[in-house]
Amino acid sequence: MVEILFELPMNLLGLGISAFIGRFAYSGYSTVASPNLLRLTFAFASISLGFALIAGGLFAGSYSQVLTTAGLAAQALGYFFIAFSHSLKSFDLAPPKYFLLLPLAVTGFVIPGNSIEHLVRSISFILLVYVSIETMASYMQSRKSSTLMIGSGLGMLAGAELMSWYEFIYPYSFYIAALLIKVAGFGLIFIPFSKFGLASGLGRMNSQVGSGL
Repeated sequence: MVEILFELPMNLLGLGISAFIGRFAYSGYSTVASPNLLRLTFAFASISLGFALIAGGLFAGSYSQVLTTAGLAAQALGYFFIAFSHSLKSFDLAPPKYFLLLPLAVTGFVIPGNSIEHLVRSISFILLVYVSIETMASYMQSRKSSTLMIGSGLGMLAGAELMSWYEFIYPYSFYIAALLIKVAGFGLIFIPFSKFGLASGLGRMNSQVGSGL
């Protein structure tokens, strides 16, 4: 019961933050028709769906694990859209060659006998590490505070996924800290989106924030 009282509000908070980011991204896309903002819209819509599924899993009884895994998979798909946007810029419109390396990278984190959830978290971690490094590299060139906040938030998400991964090895050791860091990471990403979205109106957000991702 104590876990539900903590996990439910945290997941709902994550749901609200990611949904707002997706809303701001879509508003920007409807104004400037930026493909990058459209991909971010899909990314954060998928991430918010993941939070909803995970929150629902707290009350699903025997289906709890299924919903939790589905929620994590939805979030991993969102991280993929973010990483895909970076790959288009970094690899000159040829991302498939890069993402062929993903299964090889994942194998280093997979221990035989672990669940699908373990594998999904491994993929999420790798995607988040990649996109956080790319975003921080972008910050080194632009020196924009919004890019720094986004890169730091993504780095916190990667750290949270790594801590959750170790939860399989050391049960009940890192879960609360990982969830707090995860929500804080999304909160940090939310700040640049809210700055542009609220200052100019939902329908006038430009692609400046999107370029940080």
